[in-house]
Amino acid sequence: MVLGEDKPIIAKTFRVIGIDPGTRKMGWALVEGSAQPRLLAGGTLRPDGKADLAVRLGLIFLELQLIFDTHRADALAIEAAFVHVNPHTALALGQARGLPIALAASRGMPVHEYPPALVKRRVVGSGRAEKGQMRAMMQILLKLPVLPAEDEADAMAVALTHLRELQLGASLTAPKGLPAALAPVAHTAQPTAAQSIWLAQLARSKKS
Repeated sequence: MVLGEDKPIIAKTFRVIGIDPGTRKMGWALVEGSAQPRLLAGGTLRPDGKADLAVRLGLIFLELQLIFDTHRADALAIEAAFVHVNPHTALALGQARGLPIALAASRGMPVHEYPPALVKRRVVGSGRAEKGQMRAMMQILLKLPVLPAEDEADAMAVALTHLRELQLGASLTAPKGLPAALAPVAHTAQPTAAQSIWLAQLARSKKS
């Protein structure tokens, strides 16, 4: 389904695939936004750590392709690139980030990037939150029976960050006479069709 086309999109909830990129471990999570966000699927991709970078990237790409083909999502949320001390590590990470971004773009899915510090602030309240705090908060917010793995928890966090950015957009003051759903959305110049549906549902839930 291509977002933004003229055909109406029938969806009761907004689904986000969150990605914590990496060449040896890549966390992913499919989170559905509602009054109580919930985790629909997730995991950690672990290619052979002894394999060459090209082989690892190829294995990750195949697994991501299966994930994107299996699960319906309305947007991709991924941690933004950051400066790394080791230039080779930074380059490899950039190549890994390109895989889910390219897959999402090829399916007409909007891509949203969030700095790690912003993700931590949105879900924990501090831009310096530690990994253990992130995992514990994901278990609480998504009502998970067990503590999630580190990379999967980071993917859940970036997905929740995008949902919260949409909520912030819905809560912005709209011009007089316009519903809150038409207020600008953070980090996007104009809401997509699927985002508009999600924002409208948020506005209705606040009135009820």
